[in-house]
Amino acid sequence: MSNAATRSRAPLWLRAVNKLERTIGEPLESALHSDPYFDLVTDVLRLRSRAGRTLEAGSRRLLHLVNLPAGSDIRRMREQLGRVERRLAELSKELEDSENGRGARAELGGA
Repeated sequence: MSNAATRSRAPLWLRAVNKLERTIGEPLESALHSDPYFDLVTDVLRLRSRAGRTLEAGSRRLLHLVNLPAGSDIRRMREQLGRVERRLAELSKELEDSENGRGARAELGGA
């Protein structure tokens, strides 16, 4: 069966959607693969990042004015707490290994 015969048997709504997709999709796809589009996306992302940093700096100053911690302060405290927890785990493991070693020597010496 040919494509024309298959298309003519397709429901009307499907034919309309396919035609609309071809009409809109092809120009849109070519626009989205163009250099100006990628330049625009880059500029928008750069602007968004700059605006975010500006807003964060302003809110940080405002929060510090009223003696409240900012998000960056909380982030630094979490990082510091993570380092302390890792070090505590290392020390606990060393202590456990040391105690196990002493217990094994005592058993060997007593036997």
